[in-house]
Amino acid sequence: MLKNRHVQALITSTLSIAPIIAIVIILSLVGLAPLNFNRGDYLLLLIGMIVLIAGLTIFQIGASRSLTKVGEYMGSSLSKQKNLFIVCLFAFALGALITVAEPSIMIVSKQVNINGVLLVGGIALGVGLFVVIGVLRIIFHRSLKLWYLLFYALTFMLLTFIVMDPLKASFLPFIFDSGGVTTGSATVPFILSLGAGIAIVRGGKSSQNDSFGLVGMASIGPILTVAILLAIAPVDGNYIPQYTSMEEATSNIFMTFMNALIPNTNNGGFTLGTSIEVIIAIAPTLVIFLIYNFIFMHLPIKKIKSLLFGFLYAYIGLTIFLCGTSAAMTPLGYYVGSMLGQQSNWLIIIIAFVIGLVTILCEPAVHVLTIQMEKISDGSVKKITVLLTLSLGVGVAIALAVIRTLFNFSIMYYMIPGYIISLGLMFICPDIFTAMAFDSGGTASGPMASSFVLPMVVGITSTAFGASADYYNQSFGVIALIALTPVIAIQLLGVSQKIKTYVASSSMRTISYSKEDAQIIHF
Repeated sequence: MLKNRHVQALITSTLSIAPIIAIVIILSLVGLAPLNFNRGDYLLLLIGMIVLIAGLTIFQIGASRSLTKVGEYMGSSLSKQKNLFIVCLFAFALGALITVAEPSIMIVSKQVNINGVLLVGGIALGVGLFVVIGVLRIIFHRSLKLWYLLFYALTFMLLTFIVMDPLKASFLPFIFDSGGVTTGSATVPFILSLGAGIAIVRGGKSSQNDSFGLVGMASIGPILTVAILLAIAPVDGNYIPQYTSMEEATSNIFMTFMNALIPNTNNGGFTLGTSIEVIIAIAPTLVIFLIYNFIFMHLPIKKIKSLLFGFLYAYIGLTIFLCGTSAAMTPLGYYVGSMLGQQSNWLIIIIAFVIGLVTILCEPAVHVLTIQMEKISDGSVKKITVLLTLSLGVGVAIALAVIRTLFNFSIMYYMIPGYIISLGLMFICPDIFTAMAFDSGGTASGPMASSFVLPMVVGITSTAFGASADYYNQSFGVIALIALTPVIAIQLLGVSQKIKTYVASSSMRTISYSKEDAQIIHF
């Protein structure tokens, strides 16, 4: 049974990574983004693919035995706590600490010139506060839809103050991005299972619906806190993101991966390397859980050992995966974007859409989410259906992002109607699909979006606009769109399911009713 799970994880990971690699190769073979065989581009791509598949496989195995289990244990226990202060304290601590070093945030924070401590601290504060709000909502059985309406209305009211300042208005795309990068490969498995654990123990008619929605709630907090941070802090919009070129990445492929893996001072700056970054990402969750377990739960030693082995697997897998994204996918993404920027606008948009279709499959947290959806819905929501829906949504998102980059208009032309549609759909969509939809939005924008898609859009901007490029205004915002379109896509899936159910029940009533039924006299 264990071997079958490992083989299944390997197959899933291979099917997830292979499409994006295939697209890069096809773009090279048709001459749109030609890779240099003599320079070692194909070798970098091959090694990157192997590393990504291995990392994603090990991470999936480990996450199911560690982060998911911890969330379930903590959720179950916190829901039984009568002291709300304890509930809020540990929910905030876990939400904030695991966010401080979320790999996706690390990747993006290196691509902006905003003070890293303030940025990550603000994002962590937002996540911690909204995890508490989300947990209390589940405990007291409050409507998820009303909370979403309230906080998104508050968010857009706050953003009007940013829009009034022309310099700070250029940071609007990044403000929305901050909500997307928050919930990545380390955060999502825990928050998903935390919400599910609390909902299951609390019970009630809405327990299945309440199992989802916490990830979507956690994504709102950073948008608010980063908006406040940028509203009161001085900013500098004159910035050009720096990426490793293909020449640098392939000059010594072994050292490229080692520099991504371990601490180093390459290119004059100090980086921790994924081996340390992932420890920082995962350790807070483990430490807080062990403290909580020691005080309240007292799990058997056997379960603790199983969790520790699971965390070790998750650490190794995520370290390897992020090493592959940093060493191979980021320079490839920027190179592909730079080459595509030379093509006609319509061709760039089509290729961006195709890349979006397969990018979502590479996100580790998406596989955790879809498995959780299928499990909690008792198989009524199929993993493959959700994956295909998310794939279409992300394809549209990246195409829209490239359109905005090429024609240089405000991201608010997408965000305002996009959120009006997504919030409006809540009133005709089944509750469980609404909760799943907002979770999907937060989950879709993970490490691959930060390390491949964003550099690709920056590359397109660089080539298309040269020295006149406004990177904050034109390149950022793609992660925000990747977080928004799945919300609409999954809710539309829910509406279609609702219509199918209604049509099927109507057909059954028609079939079961005959003329003879009218002759029956009821006393």
